[in-house]
Amino acid sequence: MRLSILLFTLLFTSVYVESAAQVDYESEIQPIFNANCTSCHGGQNGVTLESYSTVMNSVGQQYGTEIVVAGDAASSPLVDKIEPNPQFGSRMPQGGSLSSNQIDLIKQWINEGANEVPTSNEVVTDLPKGFELQGNYPNPFNPGTTIQFTVPQTTQYTISIYSVTGILVADIEGSAQAGQTSIRVDMSNQASGIYIYKVFASTNSTRYLLGSERMTLIK
Repeated sequence: MRLSILLFTLLFTSVYVESAAQVDYESEIQPIFNANCTSCHGGQNGVTLESYSTVMNSVGQQYGTEIVVAGDAASSPLVDKIEPNPQFGSRMPQGGSLSSNQIDLIKQWINEGANEVPTSNEVVTDLPKGFELQGNYPNPFNPGTTIQFTVPQTTQYTISIYSVTGILVADIEGSAQAGQTSIRVDMSNQASGIYIYKVFASTNSTRYLLGSERMTLIK
């Protein structure tokens, strides 16, 4: 019996690790700062949390170091300030309003390397039946292409497009009905090159990554 429980635990753990995706800064971390922090930390001086670059270059004067120590949440002043009883001053944001889930997400992002976009491919193995990314056409394209995906029910979607260097160039959001959805993307304001896009679908409290693909803009 104990052997069976052990085997089940190991199997569950391996499946969980395989399915887990790295935290995406633009869609998961920046919205936390926008909603809770940038009203006080959105300027050009001191600690600024209005974008990835300003977060990574902000220095906590009392701590004497940058607020994010990539790969080490425990040593990051940002984490110290959002948890109870910080080393300096009062807990942030005012009143310590971040939830434990939000704090854990920020810590996970930092421990994963504090990247602007995930550095490894996200493995999608547990998508419910009916969710599928079908790619884009034409590819290569100039200046527009159509991204297609299917969902089994009415779903909110987000298409995030990144340059090959990891810079977010566009976020397209909307609502898709059950069945196939085709989204036209105009890249006329972007330079020729390779781009990476991700398609997310949200239903109720669950957010699915339908997939990630490369596309090439040739002008």
